[in-house]
Amino acid sequence: MNLQEQLNRIHQIMGIPKDILTEGRYSQTILQIWRDIKGELLDFIRDEELTELEWEEEYFQEEFDYEDFIDDDEEEEEQYSTTTFVVRLTATTEDISTPYDIHADQMWDEDESIDVINLQIYIDTNFRIESLNKLFAELKDVLRHEIEHLYQSENPNKYLKEVPHNTFAEEVLTPKEKDAYIQGFYTQAKTRKMYMDDIIDEWAEERTSKLSPEEMDDNEKKSKLSSDEVEYVKNELIKHGKKLLPQAKWR
Repeated sequence: MNLQEQLNRIHQIMGIPKDILTEGRYSQTILQIWRDIKGELLDFIRDEELTELEWEEEYFQEEFDYEDFIDDDEEEEEQYSTTTFVVRLTATTEDISTPYDIHADQMWDEDESIDVINLQIYIDTNFRIESLNKLFAELKDVLRHEIEHLYQSENPNKYLKEVPHNTFAEEVLTPKEKDAYIQGFYTQAKTRKMYMDDIIDEWAEERTSKLSPEEMDDNEKKSKLSSDEVEYVKNELIKHGKKLLPQAKWR
């Protein structure tokens, strides 16, 4: 019996959707990272003399391994062990047009031989305390998004092929990114007690350019949704989200 069949059996016995089990597996890890970074960022924002913060920490991740068996009648044995990954944070204060801006990526560090989640957070020099709650909710969203990519690479049942793309809209709707965005939105929606649809609308509005695809330059195509793309991307994310996480709060 493979891992997916074992999970399906657990879901049937317990009578719960499979995604609730998956969400619970990652939630404690995300909560711990979020609390650690939240404390660092609060100290950084409160200290008016600081303009740059660099911080990193190691955390545990689940590692999947499988035994091969000669006897097909025997059930496949599932083994779990843990390895580590690093979260690296750089925060700077700058004059920007929004209260804050978060960038993140997940990568393999060849020099250190370890998985890394990189976070770059820009804080506006006129940052107001009223923006803290949304900042921290979006931070939790971003962490869940990158953790999904980390587990996609580690868990063979989450393996998804890379799909070529030329625009940000195409990238968002690749199988790997759709899952990561929806998981992140779900985390943020629960934190802010909002509907998933509203979180997706807000995210799309913040990343929408008034230009058409033909008028956008290469940098905008990598980071913005055009006016022609936004409704399609939102609808596709909502459709995929309702299938992936039907237990989420939808309108």
